[in-house]
Amino acid sequence: MIARLCPALCALAFCLQGSSTAGADAVRSGSQGAYRAELEAAWAAKARADWPAMEAAIARALEHGPGDEYVWRSLAWAQMHQGKWRESLATAHANIRRNGKTSWSLEQLYESAMAAGDIALARRALDEESRLPAEARNRSLDDERRAFKAATNPTEYDLRWQIRTADYKLQRGELVINVPYRNHLWQKAEISVEGARSWRIEPVGGRDVLFADPGDAATIILRARVVHRPEVRGGRFAPSTREGRMPPDAALVLGPFRNRIDCDPADPALGPIVKSLRRGTPGERVQAVLDWLAANVKYVNGGPDDLETIIRTGKGVCHHQSNLMVAMCRALGVPALVAHGIRLGAGDGQINAVVASHGWVEVWLNGRWLGVEPLNPNSLRCFGSGYLIVDATGRGAGTGNDHFLMYTPDGRHIEGIQGLPVSGVMRLMDQGSR
Repeated sequence: MIARLCPALCALAFCLQGSSTAGADAVRSGSQGAYRAELEAAWAAKARADWPAMEAAIARALEHGPGDEYVWRSLAWAQMHQGKWRESLATAHANIRRNGKTSWSLEQLYESAMAAGDIALARRALDEESRLPAEARNRSLDDERRAFKAATNPTEYDLRWQIRTADYKLQRGELVINVPYRNHLWQKAEISVEGARSWRIEPVGGRDVLFADPGDAATIILRARVVHRPEVRGGRFAPSTREGRMPPDAALVLGPFRNRIDCDPADPALGPIVKSLRRGTPGERVQAVLDWLAANVKYVNGGPDDLETIIRTGKGVCHHQSNLMVAMCRALGVPALVAHGIRLGAGDGQINAVVASHGWVEVWLNGRWLGVEPLNPNSLRCFGSGYLIVDATGRGAGTGNDHFLMYTPDGRHIEGIQGLPVSGVMRLMDQGSR
């Protein structure tokens, strides 16, 4: 009897085993399909610069598969672009633990460390990459090494603008033009003019203004030798800031302001947002604003200027986001200004007829003004060179507080150079240079 049953039992066992194997294969196939689908969603989100969606899709993908080095590195990248520097660093370290040290994984650790303002870790990542065996060095980090030096050393710029006198107003025999600050926070500049009959630079309302008599010249040349110093503040900076001494012009830099349009920190559209960000130290509130902008406003051209529309649509260019950030910071009790100028690179290179008009923000923390970039949530921790500043809305009291409508005390309109092409050269300097 047992002998007759054995073949049947064996056949049943074989069928059950086959059924179990088929079920496992189906589960694996389903997981692999979900894994691939989530990664496709992640890459689509990356293409449209939707970093939160990219992070969420990769996290879902990792529920269905272990992820390779590229997937983990991409997760760190998405977190870094949202200003989630702690998460980005943790993911970059996890990538190395899971997938080993390669040029790619150490490159992401370097990027995450820079976003955190951790210069020592960034330097170690680059040093470790240089010591990897040949088989693990799967890409060149020369660009990252140059970027690291540019982020930690001053850059010197020799710049030139060609000014067509016919494009500017002759006011009482002079062109009246806003030029780069000669001495401002991270910027020191020496200004000169060629081709004019006479010229001088005077401080007017907190800005430096060129008064030039062009004579019969069709063009004059404005030259500027500018030195910029980057500022790496690190992840501990924001929590270490304290309430304290306000700037002398506190009434000007905490209330309503005009920057092409009227902006009011008491705007009802800001109320629910700033209420949710009113926590921690002044620096943590500024960081909360940067994080909110990164999560809620995209860089898109063509939208209206008013704050309510920017908030509702989640769209705006640099001056939209700068106005919004300043209003939010002021509503949170942090003095802030809209800065205006030209965004240049940093390091060594040529500047050829660049038109790079830009706006960003200055905030008052720990008794001094600091530059931050509303388009970069990591900029409070690490603010780079290349922000050539010509004005800061509201820095001086009196006539012409609106950057777009600037006047001298005797009523002459101050014109600008932000829309002009600028050419020149930039050179990376040693740490100890001027």
